[in-house]
Amino acid sequence: MQSFNSFKIYCIAIMVSIAFAALPHSGETSEHASEDVPIYNPPNPDADKRRLEAGDAEGANRGVRVRGVRVRGVRVRSATRGGGMSDSLTDDLSDMFDSSVKQKETDHKQHVSFPKRLAPIASEHTGFTSSNQPSLYWYISAAYSGSMEFKLNEPRVSQPVLSVELSGSKTEGIYGINLKDYNVTLKPDIEYEWFITIITDPVERSGDIYASATIKYVKPPDELSVKFNEASLSKRYYVYAKNGYWYDSISSISQLIERSATNKKFRLHRAALLKQVNLPKAAKYDLSLMNVP
Repeated sequence: MQSFNSFKIYCIAIMVSIAFAALPHSGETSEHASEDVPIYNPPNPDADKRRLEAGDAEGANRGVRVRGVRVRGVRVRSATRGGGMSDSLTDDLSDMFDSSVKQKETDHKQHVSFPKRLAPIASEHTGFTSSNQPSLYWYISAAYSGSMEFKLNEPRVSQPVLSVELSGSKTEGIYGINLKDYNVTLKPDIEYEWFITIITDPVERSGDIYASATIKYVKPPDELSVKFNEASLSKRYYVYAKNGYWYDSISSISQLIERSATNKKFRLHRAALLKQVNLPKAAKYDLSLMNVP
């Protein structure tokens, strides 16, 4: 009997050891446990919000010409060819057009379906970059067959630093442009504003639909530069985000996604960063590709 009890105790001890080994311990993750996500620390969280998104919060298609309007709480900023901005805002499109104008447009212009959302992949406040030739990204919620435009403005400079016409998007997604491809170099400590535009009518540009954000090239201290360079490529976006360099963080992780589109971790981590700067629709896009609700 004593022998049987000893064997029973031995079996129980083995089972407990196996169960304990299967549990994730401090500093470890189980197969299904998610790795710690990167955390973005904005360099100046009390600064004015500078990002503007374009689109309708409830997704209604638009086929009207709009100049500087607010559509159901989502601001749409319009600009001149030279890059100047119109700041007039209204809360309802019906305030701007009388019935005869709207009827005329309905009769003479085919209704055009536009994407529900166009958003810069940018922090709400002015984002930092440690590169004088960074990549910039935006999210578009659906395919758009028409033309688009990217524009970069420098304060107190009458002409855009860069103005490029782009082909529309084939699908919903996150797209980007690299300033290096256009030999554009940012000056340090200057707040640039960049626009991504849906061209609704190439003849009458007053109807362009704009989204915009701001960026500043800030040279990191030597000690921080060393940290950036010493971090592995698969971890560098953590270091950028932690130290307030939004554009470098999102560019770094986006490049990893481009190289390995099926890597679930990178998309989950980009979605986490997007949520932290209040870009839930763009985050939802990344999560949907990973079958995450």
